[in-house]
Amino acid sequence: MARILLVEDNEVNRVMLCRRLEQRGYQMTSAETGEECLELATAAPPDLILMDLGLPGIDGWETTRRLKANASTLFVPVIALSAHAHESDREHAITAGCVEFETKPVQLAVLVKKIEAALAVKSQTATPTSDDESIFGDLELPTNLSSPGSLTAILRIAPAPTQIEHDSCPIARKHILVVEDNDPNRVMLCRRLQKQGFQTTEARDGREALALARGGTPFDLMLLDIMMPEVDGYQVLSEMKGDPVLQTLPIIMISALDEMASVVKCIELGAEDYLQKPYDPVLLQARVNACLDKRRLRDQELEYLRAVADLTTAAAAVENGNFNTHALQAVAQREDELGRLARVFQKMAEQVHTREQTLRKEVQRLQVEIDEVRKTEQVAEITETSYFQQLQAKAFELRKRYRRNGEE
Repeated sequence: MARILLVEDNEVNRVMLCRRLEQRGYQMTSAETGEECLELATAAPPDLILMDLGLPGIDGWETTRRLKANASTLFVPVIALSAHAHESDREHAITAGCVEFETKPVQLAVLVKKIEAALAVKSQTATPTSDDESIFGDLELPTNLSSPGSLTAILRIAPAPTQIEHDSCPIARKHILVVEDNDPNRVMLCRRLQKQGFQTTEARDGREALALARGGTPFDLMLLDIMMPEVDGYQVLSEMKGDPVLQTLPIIMISALDEMASVVKCIELGAEDYLQKPYDPVLLQARVNACLDKRRLRDQELEYLRAVADLTTAAAAVENGNFNTHALQAVAQREDELGRLARVFQKMAEQVHTREQTLRKEVQRLQVEIDEVRKTEQVAEITETSYFQQLQAKAFELRKRYRRNGEE
């Protein structure tokens, strides 16, 4: 009987999926958070892990990377579960080390086929061939796992080498700014978010929300009530999206208004999503996780574009002859193909710089030699003239005359 660990923070989804898979004959264990998953999987590695990507705290991507960086869980196949069906989400999940990707709501028949396929690949591992040994000879395999028999299977189960993270790397909790003028509603909402693993900061009105947002504290998301005295949610949203520094902060509008015009206005002003009061806790969590996922992917894209801009600037600097060898240090530390390109470019630029310095010194040495030759030629041109020779003869006669006068 295959042992499956389901990592899902939504209790309803977790209980329902465990029950349905147990009816299919699987032995199920569950975890609510990434931290709990890492603890359970390390203590007793399961045969397969079903990983929800939108987890609070340590999300599913980071949890998978940590599993793949741990020798005891390195070869445990992970199937990602996500409410997003975008191809980029699938690619990020595979890059993190997942073997498959399944969108929510889960179609049980499809999921079971993927589970069986992943378990079949894992069960087919045997003694490695000589070629496999030469590639994985330095890899320390966990003692409770038979040796992998197929290079393809290893690459499918193992993590992408460029995405491995250090286990000791601290992961900050997502920080949410909750803006609500009703005290009971605000306290209840913050308490619910904190229970899900988020860090919260409260704002009682629009002015306080803008002051907190501009105060330098980095927030990952804002939950913004529309109906507030003085500065309402529309005004706050408009000012946030008009500020170049704050416009990237995702905002979910919360309101008791059930009007399509209000929803349209919020979306047009730049809101990420809209929730009606009283909101469903499960829907709230899904919307929050979805917005945080979008923010994370957008931040990754912006970081990538900044790295590309740094490379472009460095290329122009090389052409202008003022390249700084430390200009690409941050990009070169990336573990993806862009980082590899930056390292190669940095090495080539350093070699070009070294060659230029050597050529400059050689030119300077040649210039000194040329100057010496020119001086010699100029002296020869002067001394070889008849006028100089006549002067030289007269000087000789004068020196003889002075010597005779001195002797007399």
